[in-house]
Amino acid sequence: MADSRNVAGPSVPSPDPAVESATELSLIGYLARQAGLTADPVRIAGVLSAHQGEEPLERVAATLPAAGLRADVCRIPLASALWQARASMPLIVHTPAAGWVVVVGGGLFRERVADFAGDEQTHVLSRAALVQRLGLASAQAEVEAAFVSPALPADGLAGRDDDAHGHHPTPVSRLFGLMRPEVSDIATIFIFSLVTGLLYLALPLAINGVVGNLAFGTQSTPFQQALIFITIALSGCLILSAVIRGLQYVVAEHIQRRIFVRLAADMAWRLPRVKTEALDGVHAPEMVNRFLDVVTVQKSSAMLLLNGINIIVGAVVGLLVLGFYHPFLLAYMLVILLGLALVVIVLGRGAISSSLAESRSKYAAVGWLEEVARYPRLFKGPSGLTLASARADELSRRYLADRGWHFRVLMRQIIGLLTLEVLATAALLIVGGGLVLSQQLTLGQLVASELIVSTVVASVAKLGKQFEAWYDALAAVDKLGHLVDLQTDREGGEVPAGAPGGAAISLRGVGFAYAGGRELLRQVTFEVPPGGRVALGGAQGSGCSTLIDLIAAMREPTAGAILVDGLDLRSWDLEAYRGQVMVLRSQDILTASLLENLRLGRPDITIGQVQAALAEVGLLADLLAMPGGLEMGLVTGGLPLSSRQRNRLLVARALLHRPRLLIIDEFLDGMDPENTSHLADLIMAPGRPWTLLLATRDPQLARRCATIHTLSLPKA
Repeated sequence: MADSRNVAGPSVPSPDPAVESATELSLIGYLARQAGLTADPVRIAGVLSAHQGEEPLERVAATLPAAGLRADVCRIPLASALWQARASMPLIVHTPAAGWVVVVGGGLFRERVADFAGDEQTHVLSRAALVQRLGLASAQAEVEAAFVSPALPADGLAGRDDDAHGHHPTPVSRLFGLMRPEVSDIATIFIFSLVTGLLYLALPLAINGVVGNLAFGTQSTPFQQALIFITIALSGCLILSAVIRGLQYVVAEHIQRRIFVRLAADMAWRLPRVKTEALDGVHAPEMVNRFLDVVTVQKSSAMLLLNGINIIVGAVVGLLVLGFYHPFLLAYMLVILLGLALVVIVLGRGAISSSLAESRSKYAAVGWLEEVARYPRLFKGPSGLTLASARADELSRRYLADRGWHFRVLMRQIIGLLTLEVLATAALLIVGGGLVLSQQLTLGQLVASELIVSTVVASVAKLGKQFEAWYDALAAVDKLGHLVDLQTDREGGEVPAGAPGGAAISLRGVGFAYAGGRELLRQVTFEVPPGGRVALGGAQGSGCSTLIDLIAAMREPTAGAILVDGLDLRSWDLEAYRGQVMVLRSQDILTASLLENLRLGRPDITIGQVQAALAEVGLLADLLAMPGGLEMGLVTGGLPLSSRQRNRLLVARALLHRPRLLIIDEFLDGMDPENTSHLADLIMAPGRPWTLLLATRDPQLARRCATIHTLSLPKA
């Protein structure tokens, strides 16, 4: 077993905090530039300052999102980490002996290390020298390291529509943007295709030699020996071609995997940061169904990269060989290419539009079926069965119409390709036969030419399937692109030093109106001192939930200002602020285990703390008696827990996370008095670390707060 201890050496002096911060600022700036991003040094310095006291790697990993990057921190053997490091995903390591080391590429014996604080050039180190520099016992020793990558790895899909004018890139530009990070591997596939195309020419060239000798009656022993040599050479070329084709499949598989991972990582990063306003008027879960089109992109791109490139490169190489046989055959080649361009450009008009229409119809049908599954009781009721079928039939007819439109365009191109195949084969026989009769072409060259052309035109005829894959890929990236185009929250802002105790909230003339609607909130003004308890009341439709969204920084006021700890909320770094706020709503339970619903991704919350919080809310005994206990799986909404148990679970979540601002949006309303009183006692107990904002229509519950602020209905 490898020794993972550091090599013994002299003690390393404690670094100067100022020098350490400057080095980390330089490191993050370098990583951002390498990813093509622009980092705000003031913001980065503020986030670094907020994480002082943490370990260097943890501090940098927590700060990288401010530069548009993400870090996957892991403890891993150095040798394994070096194999995965590359320019698009550098490896950063920090040890007391070496400080920061950035590895941007690895091999068997040498590694490329970046000088991020100097000329930003890469330098080659032997693996042994790198191990010694890091102060490790061997390359098998484990190190705490992080792989750095862009936070939004699918950003190439997005349109630059910051003003929300609805301008979207074309599907072609989206597809090229998505594939841009894969350029090196696509180039590898192209080179492989070029090599296999050249190797395949060994067959017609060998036939040319054999037929030429047979035509002259050469059947002597030297010819037989030459035939054996040609056969062996041809077999070697075909075997090498098969091996290279297999390698193409391996490269294409890696591209498919990276496409999925990049899009999944991008969506996981982007969706929590989408502006709330961007989702107004849409059903977000149905919209996210578009992510399933990533599978279409994977399969279509693999087909295009493997078959499409091979067909095109093989055809071009083969036709070029014909051109060397005779100038007439060169002209013949140009005519075939012109015919192919006619099929692609002229006969393919409307193909992309029809493919997009087909995709929209498909998702309209999926959206309706999702609605039927969402409200089973409604569709089991009066006229529900009829409505479900009638609407599904209507959407199916629309899909069939759009699919028929797209297939007509596709069939037009397929007919063009088949016609081109027939004409090309017949034309070569006529032209080639004439050239043989006029002794401008040998019989062997004619046979080889026919073999090349038959292969080329047969491949070209198969382009119909490639066209369909191309259009499917364009429709898929268009749907994925509309997900990526969703506007996200602003970035940047101040990160004030963490203050102990609850947050101080001040609303000054706050107003809000939804887009295209009348003003819902007008001149809302009140103060909540640190640790204060304020009730929000009002009639249905008075805007309590909207005001909660404003205070929680989910929306921005259209008038007035909200101050938190004396700082305008518009100046706060949103992620830093939201990390101090918790909003409790009755349906905010994830499809995950009960333990995951409580921790919400915080590994520092121990199982002992979880059990203590559950015991405090009176839920621990119930859960331990249920199958699965704390590992019991919950579905969205909280089943199989009862409504009483779900409410207690949410309060336990607040007790564990201890936010500076706790906002409760009416989820205590409607419970039995005993349960309400118990949970209210827990939330309002002296010594709780939060400021409480309680939205309720229960007068008795509201009176338990120090202040009651009542919202009035908006005026018509």
